[in-house]
Amino acid sequence: MTADRRASTGGRGRAKAEPLTRHLVFAAAAAAILASSLAVSPDRRGALGAALGWIMLAIARSDARRFVVPDALSASAFALGLVDATFAGEGDLTAPALAAAQAALAAAALLAIDFAYRRLRGRGGLGLGDVKLAGVAGSWLSASMLPAAIELAALAALLAYVARQTYRRRAFRSASRLPFATFLAPSIWIVWLFETWANPF
Repeated sequence: MTADRRASTGGRGRAKAEPLTRHLVFAAAAAAILASSLAVSPDRRGALGAALGWIMLAIARSDARRFVVPDALSASAFALGLVDATFAGEGDLTAPALAAAQAALAAAALLAIDFAYRRLRGRGGLGLGDVKLAGVAGSWLSASMLPAAIELAALAALLAYVARQTYRRRAFRSASRLPFATFLAPSIWIVWLFETWANPF
């Protein structure tokens, strides 16, 4: 076998191994989400939280790969948030109504931030997928914990950007593009996990 053929064979082997590694990491993360959710709430609320975590994981993956937040995933997470609120309110329809109202306010707040950024900088800073994801956060988290999810996502995104530019030895640019939902989605589940652990109903 020539050196070129060996190199080609080795390249194909690595190409096959990389997707397998990603699938294994994704499966491990999904298992950890299930275990953690049921650990803090070993009931239907924990099951709903695990479903939230899986959807957030899928959104993070999609945004990281394609800068796309699928509407179907955001809508599913929002609907689950209303179901969770209904259980929390023990069937009182006021609870899901308040969750929906808070979701609308959270989405409107991020939309206002994006509007202000566009006026100041002349370009968009957030996508509609990020705005919809803020609505998901509003349906799942309390008003006091909602800012924590956004702050955690912003800090994680900033650290990831600094690490990436430093590793690649590239200059820091204000116009650099980041998949914000990749950080916001898991932050929503992480804050839900903490809030559920701290304040079980």
